[in-house]
Amino acid sequence: MKKSIIVALGSLLAFSPAFAQYDGAPMEKYQAKKEVKKEVRRDKYPHSDNVWENFDVLHINRLPSAATFLGYPSREMALKGEKEATPYYASLNGTWKFKYVPKVADRPMDFWQKGFDVSGWADIKVPGNWELQGFGYPFYVGSGYGFKRNPPLIPADNSPIGSYKRNFTVPASWKGRQIVLHFGSVASSFFVWVNGKQVGYSQDSKTPAEFDITDFLKIGGENEIAVQVFKFSDGYYLEDQDFWRFAGIQRDVYMYARPMTHIRDFEVVTDLDDLYTDADFSLYLELGNPNLKKLKGAEVELNLLDKAGKSIYTERQRQQKDSPFIEFHKHIEKPLLWSAEKPNLYKMVLTLRVNGKTEEVVARNIGFRESEIKHAQFLLNGKPIYFKGVNRHEHDPYTGHYVDEASMIKDLELMKQFNINSVRTSHYPNDPRWYELCDIYGMYVVDEANIESHGMGYNPEICLANQPEWEGAFIDRTERMFERDKNHPSVIIWSLGNETGEGCNFAATYRWIHANDKSHRPVHSEDGIKGPFTDIFCPMYKKIDVLINHTLYLPTKPLILCEYAHAMGNSVGNFQDYWDVIEKYPSLQGGHIWDWVDQGIAQKTKEGHFYWAYGGDMAPEGTPSSRNFCMNGLIAADRSLKPHIWEVKKVYQNMAFRLADYSAGLVELKNKFFFTDLSDFTFGWRLEGNGKVLGEGSIDNVSLPAGETGIFKTNFPAINPEPGVEYFLNFYAYQKNDDGLLKTGDEMASEQVKLPFYQPAKVYAQAEKLSVSDGSQNDVTVNTGKMSVGIQNGALASIKYNGREMVKQGLRPNFWRPSTDNDLGSDLVKICDPWRHAGRDAHLTKVEKRAVDDQTYEVVSHYQLPEKLASSDFIVKYTISGEGYVDVNCTFIPAHDTLPLMPRLGVSLTLQKEYDQMEWFGRGPHENYQDRYTSAFVGLYKGSVWEQYFPYDRPQENGNKIDVRWMTLSNTQGNGLKAVGAPCLSTSAYMFTTEELSEVDAKKHQRHMSDIQPKDMVTWNIDWKQMGLGGDTSWGAYPHQQYLIPARRMSYSFRLYPY
Repeated sequence: MKKSIIVALGSLLAFSPAFAQYDGAPMEKYQAKKEVKKEVRRDKYPHSDNVWENFDVLHINRLPSAATFLGYPSREMALKGEKEATPYYASLNGTWKFKYVPKVADRPMDFWQKGFDVSGWADIKVPGNWELQGFGYPFYVGSGYGFKRNPPLIPADNSPIGSYKRNFTVPASWKGRQIVLHFGSVASSFFVWVNGKQVGYSQDSKTPAEFDITDFLKIGGENEIAVQVFKFSDGYYLEDQDFWRFAGIQRDVYMYARPMTHIRDFEVVTDLDDLYTDADFSLYLELGNPNLKKLKGAEVELNLLDKAGKSIYTERQRQQKDSPFIEFHKHIEKPLLWSAEKPNLYKMVLTLRVNGKTEEVVARNIGFRESEIKHAQFLLNGKPIYFKGVNRHEHDPYTGHYVDEASMIKDLELMKQFNINSVRTSHYPNDPRWYELCDIYGMYVVDEANIESHGMGYNPEICLANQPEWEGAFIDRTERMFERDKNHPSVIIWSLGNETGEGCNFAATYRWIHANDKSHRPVHSEDGIKGPFTDIFCPMYKKIDVLINHTLYLPTKPLILCEYAHAMGNSVGNFQDYWDVIEKYPSLQGGHIWDWVDQGIAQKTKEGHFYWAYGGDMAPEGTPSSRNFCMNGLIAADRSLKPHIWEVKKVYQNMAFRLADYSAGLVELKNKFFFTDLSDFTFGWRLEGNGKVLGEGSIDNVSLPAGETGIFKTNFPAINPEPGVEYFLNFYAYQKNDDGLLKTGDEMASEQVKLPFYQPAKVYAQAEKLSVSDGSQNDVTVNTGKMSVGIQNGALASIKYNGREMVKQGLRPNFWRPSTDNDLGSDLVKICDPWRHAGRDAHLTKVEKRAVDDQTYEVVSHYQLPEKLASSDFIVKYTISGEGYVDVNCTFIPAHDTLPLMPRLGVSLTLQKEYDQMEWFGRGPHENYQDRYTSAFVGLYKGSVWEQYFPYDRPQENGNKIDVRWMTLSNTQGNGLKAVGAPCLSTSAYMFTTEELSEVDAKKHQRHMSDIQPKDMVTWNIDWKQMGLGGDTSWGAYPHQQYLIPARRMSYSFRLYPY
């Protein structure tokens, strides 16, 4: 159905910082007013005669933008799509000669001349960033330019230049064809010469630049190409993204020779009918020729093939006189629609003939789909899909901003496995191959223009979004993104840019896209969230109440968070809470997590210890740095999994399970997909008792349409409850067949249900008499059977079994957790700082000892916490039993009710290193916390203590487990210590001290995983609770209130069994 886009024009609204956007208060309906056109002032900015410092010069001799495609000499070649196979393609990737200088004044001025001797120059790999190949240095800032802003000028003393040169040959068979030189990405601007003559200039680091070099070449012989790259240019002021500042030729460089009359560009439109069943297919094609007067006698044949290669539509159109444009229109009945769930593709084959002779064949994947906004919802093919998304920077830990296809496929494979369905290309157009892969494997794309000027601020008098002098640059970057990517079915939303402010230039780019996109895809503008120049309300990092408020005041736009769940360090707490709300209100449709992958650079210390470098590590002292704010990924830079990605997988899963009736074997399944029947999956269940498998089975013959809920029958075993046994029923959904990057048997969804069959355990144990050796007032040793317990200075300092000592350092109160990035960013670490050494500095005030009977001995130790905590009390009671255990009861008594929040409440016990084997019955297997646990099922797990540790780029809180019924730490001989909760514990163990994992004070220091190495010890934290991780942001947001620990009177208990 044809869409009409209504653009409300009006005065632009006030600016606000990106992290202080709309707060969810009721919004007045936007009133259209006369737009005031801003005057262009040529005297506003300093003047430079340099092309690279002139925002009016965006390119010289660059060819017009076009969609991504390549012509082949035959249909067979075109269908295979292997560009290296065509005789009319030549890659210029590889080794070039290279000269680096740190200042523009020092650059070689005549190296482009033919025959210039570069034998003394270094070698460099292309594509790649020169900073990671030994030239200059990389630096990272989240916002700001690394130098004092003065647009469009670049500081003369900080203006790195890289000069490239190489030889190449041009086949004689290319004679008579137009030869095009293609640069996929060059940061940030560059000149190019061929055979000593200047070809052209371009800027915009993330979109391609093409040049016609036909007249510059020696056909059939050797040629020279020279490129001079400017790390900084006026265009760099629009590239202030939150990433490493790298430079160089960072995507593919190649040439191709096309016939003089050729297909220059085309646009595919698939307009679905009102029922989203049939489609009106349209192709708008433009022919090209260097001499348009010679553009005659052309004919284009269009052939549309289905997956099996069967033609569903064929038509020929001849070029109309004096017109380069040809249109095709066809009504297609019931095409298979494209979505991320079902990425159905058709192959469009275009054959160009001139005077009856085949000149070139183009084959491209297309998909039938339609995206639109209706009734404050985003619809794809008529369905209000959820964006279960991530933001993704292009990053490789060894090559920087050059990412190869294998890395792209790995990203997509992981995304599919972890139920991610959408990517925002933060904050620039990605490599063209990424979009092709998203088309093939199914991934929604929010395609973002390479526009961010965060470092200019948001003042409307300064921010570049509101300076009409920069409109040409804004339009150019938007147009180049659109024209390149317009035919990808995966691109369902256009994004105008990021963190640039609001103003006339975004109004212009918004209008430009809607005027040019014949598919009428919605436009997303993070900077224009309250104004008319965005079709989606797309704030970043808004709290849950803001989301709810949006839904309550008759929204006219859907809310899709452009960034949320800041995954810095140990993070992504309260993620389930967000989606509980998102799935409740129709106008809330998800968002994109910040972000997908850590931007770490692989490095080693002098001692050979590996670490991830981040901002401040690789640049000279004094270079601006945002430190580790580039380390916000769900996965590490090498694509290894970080613990919090498992929570994302669980929350993003597209199926829900509910036990309807155990005895009848009834299970309720909810299909949360929009285009997928549950018949695509197999379903299983597993019954566990105290973590041991008691039965397994399947749920057969499941078929359930998208969006539906149904009851299915299986057979569960009868349960005769045994005392002390907890029963859990786990459900699983698996991929039934290989599908793209998903393989048969991949687990796609799961759920755990606790069954109501628990009966208290009946414990029968033979108690032995105790032997007590009373020392000083604060010391005592108690022996019974094989166990010996020593209390020294009021603390549990010794536990021996069969004479073998387990304890290295005695039990002490512990209120501190190693500071996470979120703790430091929110200043919680400052607020909670009085608790940092409260356990270590607790003053023992009194020890009470008494024999309850000849089989029980009791020690009560009273501690007074430091004055910073108003001398609050902490009491530990040890009850030593002749049955072979020690009961530990801990009570915190606050001096008053205004003490700061507590990071944790617990105790710490240091064991000998040999007790490094862990087994537990609780949540696992990965680390979990009270606000990040839905993915961690209660079960029986084991592994080494070292395996519980995740090497975050900065040492911090690590490896916790909650809802732990019991945990053992043992040696390889099977002897150890068991802690049993009453009923549950929050607990962790690692081979460091807590102080080593934490900062020394309330500030963030330049620390790395390599700074700490395993020690000859095991720290065991046995806690009542630890506060939540948080994750709304890493610069101000606390964990949600329900996951904080106020300093009130609290008690908890556990039992220690040596064995």
